[in-house]
Amino acid sequence: MDKNLGIKWYQTLDSTNSQAAREFDQAPEGTVWIADFQSAGRGQRGNRWESKAAENLTFSILFRPVFLSPAQQFQVSQAVSLGVQRYLQGKGLDAKIKWPNDIYIGNKKICGMLIEHSISGDKLAGSIVGIGLNLNQRKFSPYAPNPTSLILETGKDDGEYIRREELTQLLGYLCTAYEELEEGFAEELDAEYTEKLYRLGEFHQFMETDADAPADMPVEKMAPGREITARITGVDQYGCLELEFPDSKRRTYPFKGIRYII
Repeated sequence: MDKNLGIKWYQTLDSTNSQAAREFDQAPEGTVWIADFQSAGRGQRGNRWESKAAENLTFSILFRPVFLSPAQQFQVSQAVSLGVQRYLQGKGLDAKIKWPNDIYIGNKKICGMLIEHSISGDKLAGSIVGIGLNLNQRKFSPYAPNPTSLILETGKDDGEYIRREELTQLLGYLCTAYEELEEGFAEELDAEYTEKLYRLGEFHQFMETDADAPADMPVEKMAPGREITARITGVDQYGCLELEFPDSKRRTYPFKGIRYII
């Protein structure tokens, strides 16, 4: 892809993903939309993404992975998750990927993503990758379950991170990972993604949830499911989470089919 990224910086937007969707047909690959504040930021499972104005990085980047089929779309999620994970690792943090694409430091969430794909025939016409990375925020809403930020985790005490500089660094990691995918290193990325999974190989509690619930229903509003004990062994080619039970039986779960208990 062309590394000459076009960055559009706004003081306020409803949502960077929404703005990307509005400009989707005309925007070249690598276009970035970033906002100091999103009035209607969106997260996974229909949740809102909350972020204090001008303290974090809330942006969307457009990729056009026409070299992938719709069935391979999870490879985009793997690549961009690794891009963020590598960026944080470069800051000295032991970042993990909480399936499918949240980024955690320990048991705290530092980054969330919302990826929206567009399909044309047998190709992926485009992928809008929305990223919310907590950068300089120190205080969070009491309703946010387990947030953290880069400045909290690194203990930086000589001033805040400069958002434009951090955006440039992060975009470099994202584009490098995406280019690896484009150049045919999907198997290597899959192995690295699996290695970096949060709670990989450890027995923990999960809750089975209703995979048939409406796509816009927040997980907190879903009917309670059955609690299970299992360990993550990886993901399949479609991005479903693979779990192994204490009796060695295995099962795969689609997105929204399982919830971590933290």
